[in-house]
Amino acid sequence: MKRNFIVLVAVVAAVALAVPAFAVDFKYGGLYRLRWQSNDNVADGNDDFDDNGNWFDQRLRMQFTFVASENLQLVTHWEADTLWGRESPGAGRHGGGDIGADATNLEMKNVYLEFNIPNTPLRTKLGVQGATFLKGWIFADDFSGAVFSTKLDPFKITFGYVAAQNTDVTTTNENVDDFFLSLDYANGPFTGSLVFFYQYAHDTNLSTYPDMSTTVIRASSTAVTDNNLFNLGLSLGYKTDMMVLGLTHIKNFGSYDLVRGGQDYTGWMLEGTADFMWNALTFHLGAFYTSGDDDNIADFDNAKDYDAFAYARGASYYWSEILGVGLLDVNVSGSDHLNPANQGAYRAADVPSNLWALNLGVVWQAMPETKVTLNYYYVATAEDVLANAATGETDDTIGHEVNLYISQGIVDKLNLTLVGAYLFADDAYTIFKDDDDAYELGAVLQWKF
Repeated sequence: MKRNFIVLVAVVAAVALAVPAFAVDFKYGGLYRLRWQSNDNVADGNDDFDDNGNWFDQRLRMQFTFVASENLQLVTHWEADTLWGRESPGAGRHGGGDIGADATNLEMKNVYLEFNIPNTPLRTKLGVQGATFLKGWIFADDFSGAVFSTKLDPFKITFGYVAAQNTDVTTTNENVDDFFLSLDYANGPFTGSLVFFYQYAHDTNLSTYPDMSTTVIRASSTAVTDNNLFNLGLSLGYKTDMMVLGLTHIKNFGSYDLVRGGQDYTGWMLEGTADFMWNALTFHLGAFYTSGDDDNIADFDNAKDYDAFAYARGASYYWSEILGVGLLDVNVSGSDHLNPANQGAYRAADVPSNLWALNLGVVWQAMPETKVTLNYYYVATAEDVLANAATGETDDTIGHEVNLYISQGIVDKLNLTLVGAYLFADDAYTIFKDDDDAYELGAVLQWKF
């Protein structure tokens, strides 16, 4: 027995000595989030229809990184979403909340290899990953592709490829391929970014809509070919201990062809923000403008340009709680941003187009673990939209939105945020004669680990 024990100890010691030669460090993190929410008139904007919603949902995110060295690592992110009480037979998102609970709903968010290319200043990411450009105005999503970056202080250069769509590998007609280049500058209080983002949507109607006239917008049903959208964006920033200033501008270029001709992308957007810090208070002033189309027709006008601000697939800019996509992730445009709320020809949610908004806000850090945020938004359309389908009347005022957030730390980075949002709807909110107010109430319990 003693002899066997000595042999076992020797084997374990040999393995221990060998481990450092092939050991991989392991890092982990993630979050758990539980939400309750109640809302009304967010889905249709009219009291005559019953669209009141009430539910609980939860999310688990897990991040596991396998690190060989500073030169090589494998990054993985996983997610499971559950709507309380929802059954999901087989595989499906938001399932497993009913009696029995079991569900196949674990999602792969990211899996990519990140490494330094030997004898070059380049670092690359290959696989399914995420990226954000200009706060999401140009792009903010997960994707499969390749990203290369290098730092040349005070500059950082990032370029890459996004495989946005490849549903049929035997043809390129339905493919969507993106290419981007981002030049970022940071020196002292000054920052800046110049972003080139090109979306080649081949023969798909992605990002194309009938001219943003007074009618209800819809995705193009007309055959689209050679669809090229090029977004050129610039952002400038200035930050001190007392204030943070920001300016963002994006211009659409490119074109697409139709059976009867084609159109050029000519839209644009502009956003300015200013935050001023004074003791426990932060005062915020912001505004954005996204162009609309003034052709005033109900279908494509092949003799004119597409003047409304256009987005590449994957763009996502979060702003207000109801008209935008706030903490509760519910908005007036639903999951596809195409007017289930019976809107006129404007786009809201995280891809605003033919919209402008003024935002005034204040954040009060009442105590180390207590924060209160109040925001006011005045929202209108850049070009008049249909406000009364029965008479054909048009208008440009969407309404006034007020958002209140009360955030309280509980224990060990567990945080509770209470959310209240109310939209005082005006004539252009929907195509109904009478536009009814909308509200959202909710609570978010979240722990990041």
